[in-house]
Amino acid sequence: MKSIVFAALVALAAPPAWAASAPPTLRKTPDLAKDAEAYPTLVGATKAFAKINRALRAANAQRMRDIEECRRDARPEGYVWQQSVDAPLLGAHFVSFWAHGNISCGGAHPNVLMETLVFDLGAGEPVDWRKLLPAKLRGEPGRASDGTAPSPDEIASRALTALFVAESEKEGVGADCKEAFAEQAMNFEFWPNAKAKGLAMRAANLLHWAEGPCSGPVTIPAATL
Repeated sequence: MKSIVFAALVALAAPPAWAASAPPTLRKTPDLAKDAEAYPTLVGATKAFAKINRALRAANAQRMRDIEECRRDARPEGYVWQQSVDAPLLGAHFVSFWAHGNISCGGAHPNVLMETLVFDLGAGEPVDWRKLLPAKLRGEPGRASDGTAPSPDEIASRALTALFVAESEKEGVGADCKEAFAEQAMNFEFWPNAKAKGLAMRAANLLHWAEGPCSGPVTIPAATL
């Protein structure tokens, strides 16, 4: 089962032989604001696609509210909202989106923006990483540093932490990042990346100063999983 799951997730250049359908196509959504791309929607009339498109439109609506609040809080010269949206995987069974960029809403330091959305094209639901990850890596939903519950997409386990630290060290992170990794329990987000031929993961709850240089993403090769 594990090999089938990750073959579907990575779905490299074309759907595998057992795939029931071709990968979906995307319909571009108008930008949310200058320099702020929106999530696209899926082309198709299935019930599952309709559910996914509702979720994507809801994410865009929430991001518009965030942008408007940022504009209110920031001085005109201090406002920055830069957002790009990629689709690292368009497979026959799964689709992933990664929103990333930089924002400044009047605080002393800018923030890094990263958000991932991964959907099961058959069910029209977000994937449950507690079921898809190999048993050796599975964990439980993590906890934010203030004790509040994080996104259900964030998973924490010792095995995931060890894997993330090892891959980060391969990419040459500095001593400051290693210190940040040791200071708190980390939660992780995931998204399949067909181009990189693996599963991307990032630390979702690092201290503010470490978000940009230390949170990743790193790519776990499919063979490792």
